Amino acid sequence: MTFVPPLAATGIGSVPFTDPEATAALILEHLPEVPFWPQMVRRGYAEDMVPQGARGLPGLVADPDARQVRLDPGVSREMALAEFYELVWQDTLEPFALAPEEAAGFYALCRGVAALPSPPRGLKGQVVGPVTFAGMVKDEQDKPILYDAEFTQAVALGLAKKAAWQAKHFRSLGAEAVVFFDEPILTGFGSAFFPVSREEVARLLSDTLEATRQSGPALLGVHCCGNTDWSLILALPFDIVSFDAYGYFDSLALYDKALRQFLERGGWLAWGAVPTGEELARENAAGLWERFTGQVKRLADLGLEPARVLSQALVTPSCGLGYLSPEAAVTALDYLKELSTRAREWHASLERAGA
Repeated sequence: MTFVPPLAATGIGSVPFTDPEATAALILEHLPEVPFWPQMVRRGYAEDMVPQGARGLPGLVADPDARQVRLDPGVSREMALAEFYELVWQDTLEPFALAPEEAAGFYALCRGVAALPSPPRGLKGQVVGPVTFAGMVKDEQDKPILYDAEFTQAVALGLAKKAAWQAKHFRSLGAEAVVFFDEPILTGFGSAFFPVSREEVARLLSDTLEATRQSGPALLGVHCCGNTDWSLILALPFDIVSFDAYGYFDSLALYDKALRQFLERGGWLAWGAVPTGEELARENAAGLWERFTGQVKRLADLGLEPARVLSQALVTPSCGLGYLSPEAAVTALDYLKELSTRAREWHASLERAGA
């Protein structure tokens, strides 16, 4: 990840804005090194992460009124899977492209980047993760397709192709590609409401990463905005692990051995240091800075040197901005920009002291 400046700021996905061009300009202004394309969820259900993931996958139909994606009972299972794998074997990514009507922010950001004198160091995209997608899409019996091994395997491959399509598009603009798989459902991992084995989750995520990388270079991350089994996530071949540092730092810090191994193999943490809920109204830049530095120092108490941690870090909101008011979302971006600047100054001072 040498192309990514340590402590660069980027975003997670959703935003509360509805004007694609204005939103792209706002993101390029606040997050110029690794801008992200915004999921404009207030423009309609098509911009939510699950329907965005469905295009190109076999046998699915979206119901905007019910805000659901389901297996289509009118489609032959065997035929749908056969047609899907035929597209996969053609070795083309176009069937898995984001459509303009479901990802207005993607196309607006790409237009904005193309108009710049030079591209950003990286461009960040996002795709719903295979575990979350398969856990939220239902079959005819109203059962998640996560329990259907054949369809779930196709989901993993299809979402990998969708991530690879984004990465290819970013590279065509002259930027390195960063793509996160968003896995909010993993906050329930290990509970009675998530009766899927650790081995199955690991296999599904690993298969998705491998299939994505087969289509070209990209830095691949995972975002989970709550508590989960971080030892599982940190052991998988992700380049970046994105977590809600504001709300769930303590849960990650419990896994200090796994975290140390992750950093030693070159993994980066994306610190969700700016809250995206009602807590934002009670915060200010100084308080968020104090909280962040305190967390880094707590890792130092566990044997993780601050200079090392900061050299392998990005800063982000704790989750998507979509539930905030537009005014609060701009405030969050302001805080994020300031936090990135101050963290770099701190990192530079640590490096000078250690030189």
